[in-house]
Amino acid sequence: MTTKSRSTSPRRRTGWTREPQFLDLASELGAKLRDLRVSKGFTLKQAEDLTGVPHPTLSRIETSKMTPTLPLLAKVVAGLKVPWSAVLPQSVVSDNPSGPPVSFSAEQAMGIRLGRREALALHPDNPLTGRIATFIMSTRHRTLKAAGGLVGHPNTEFCFVLDGELRLHLQGKRARLMRPGESALFDSRIPHAYTAASADVARFLSITVPHASAPAAADDGPAPRRPRKLP
Repeated sequence: MTTKSRSTSPRRRTGWTREPQFLDLASELGAKLRDLRVSKGFTLKQAEDLTGVPHPTLSRIETSKMTPTLPLLAKVVAGLKVPWSAVLPQSVVSDNPSGPPVSFSAEQAMGIRLGRREALALHPDNPLTGRIATFIMSTRHRTLKAAGGLVGHPNTEFCFVLDGELRLHLQGKRARLMRPGESALFDSRIPHAYTAASADVARFLSITVPHASAPAAADDGPAPRRPRKLP
C-alpha cells in the first residue's frame, strides 16, 4: 500500500506579512516627549493648544503614568511638528537624519508597540516623515472602547485595507465596513477609530499628511472675505 505524499505549495511571501521585532515605545516615550516639548520652549498648556491633547493627559504621558494609544501619540507628534523618528528609540534612528530624503521600506521599517496596538513604521528616520507618515497598522480590537475611542488629529488621512475586515468609525457617520483592496480618504480632524470587523486581525496601510501641506477640508465653509479698504 502506497501513500501519496501531500504536495504543499510554497507559502506566498509578501512585504505585508513580515513579522518584525517590535520595539516597545512606552519605556522611553515620556522622557522623549518632554524633551521635545521643552526644546521647543512650550509649556504644557501651549502644547495642549497645539496638539488638542489636555495638558493633564500630556503630563501623565511625560511622567510615564499613562501609555497613549497610537492615534493619541499621532496627535502629539503632529501638533509638535516633529517627525515620527523623534519618538523612536535612538538605536533605530539614522546617524544622518538630515541626509538625502531617499529610503526604501525593506531597509527602513520598524515594528513598534504601544499598549495593545502594533504598527510597522515605514521610513521612520527619513526626514520627509515630517511631511508624510506611513504605517502598516494592525488591530484585533472589536469595540470602540477597546480601540481607545474616537480620536481626531490635524491631518489628511488615507487608509488601504491589506488583510482582514476593517471597520472605520467616523464621528457622526455610520461605521463603514472595508475589505482588502478598499480604501478611504478623509479629514482626520474628524474623530475616528479603526476596529476589526471579525475575529481575525485587520491590517491596513495608513498614510497621514499634515494639514499645512494639504487643502482645507471641504466642510470648512468658504474662506472669510478680506475687509475692503475704506476710501
